[in-house]
Order: sequence, then structure tokens, then C-alpha cells
Amino acid sequence: MNYQFEITALERAFADLVAAYPDLAEDDELRADMFEGETDADRILSRLLSEEREANALSGAAAERIKDLQARKARFERKKEAMRSLMLRLMQAGGLSKRQLPEGTVSVSKGRDKVEITDEAALPRWAYETVRKPDKKAILERLAANKNVKGAALVTGEPTLSVRAV
Repeated sequence: MNYQFEITALERAFADLVAAYPDLAEDDELRADMFEGETDADRILSRLLSEEREANALSGAAAERIKDLQARKARFERKKEAMRSLMLRLMQAGGLSKRQLPEGTVSVSKGRDKVEITDEAALPRWAYETVRKPDKKAILERLAANKNVKGAALVTGEPTLSVRAV
């Protein structure tokens, strides 16, 4: 359900109430009581909370299903590799380079060249990739200590919502 219209209407109602009763801006308890009595904000919040909880439960169920499917996929991948290994052994034992079967063609090809690192510390400097990435933790520490960091600024993030289910 799209709550945009209802939220917009409530935002307008809240603003109108604060404009009509300026004391509401300073008194959190009075403002909460007034919003509860004069609007249906609690009803909307309850519906939103119910839908958020349902989405959270479905997300958890989907994550669990994904985990199960990933484990199943891994089992199939291991089985596939085991079958390929057995086919290679069989082809090599028979001295066969290619077999055409009704299900497909199986062939053995020469191995490809690849790099094997035998002593990483002995590699020359040009043999390394350098990844440049900002150290946000170090930058945050300096900015929090009121030190200037060229190219960075300390900003306050968006407000966050905390939801505790009862």
C-alpha cells in the first residue's frame, strides 16, 4: 500500500497544529498527546510497523532460503567437479584425448600456463598492484579531533529510526 498521501496529509496536519498552538513546539508530551488526539498518526504508524515487521520476517525467510540454496549449489558444484575429475582420470587411464557420446563430447586438452608465486616477498615492486582507498576511520579520528583534512569533511548523517517489537 502506498502511504505517501496519508503521510503528506499528516505532515500538513502536524504543521497546522504547531502553527495554531505554538506551545506544542516546546512541549514534547503535549505535542504527542495532541497528535494522538487530533490525528490518526498512531493508526498509520501501527499499520506501517505491521508492514515493516512483515517485510522483516519475509526478508529473514528469504535470507534463510538463499542460504539453503547456496549450500545446495555448493554441493552440486562439488559433485560436478568430482565427476569432471573422474572423467579426466578415466580418459587419461585409457590414453584418450576425445570421446563423442550421445550426451556430449568429452575431451582432454593440454594444461595452460599459469603463474605460481613461490616467494611473495622476493617479487619486484612492479609485480604488485596498488589499490588506493581512503582510510575513513583515520580521517574520522582527525576530523573528530578538530584537525583539518583536505578533501574531507565531517557531516551528520540522516536521522535513523529504531524499531523494537513487543
